[in-house]
Amino acid sequence: MSIQGNYAGNLLQPVTINLAGTTLTDVGTVTGNMPTVVSSFVFANPTAGAVDCSLYWYEAATATDYLLWMKSVATETTEVISDMPIRLRTGDKIKAIGAASVRVTLISMEMYPLSPMR
Repeated sequence: MSIQGNYAGNLLQPVTINLAGTTLTDVGTVTGNMPTVVSSFVFANPTAGAVDCSLYWYEAATATDYLLWMKSVATETTEVISDMPIRLRTGDKIKAIGAASVRVTLISMEMYPLSPMR
């Protein structure tokens, strides 16, 4: 009997970027062969007004951007989303929209396949 599964381990270094404005900005891309799970993301708004922020998943297989999350982030507030894991494959990306100076951070893990037990 054998069992196949994945080990959700290897917490990766956070990816963080300041957004430039109201256009889609690449925040993170999967480049290796291991599937990656974005386990949480954070929008930080240091500006003097509320900002509409959006997070998109770009699926490389279909070349499509899918809206995952959107919300107005209040003045000098941080929104942490940790209950919406997103599994990405090679070539997939996470993109974001928000005003200039808004910072988005992704926390991700790589998924390691477990060897079959003998």
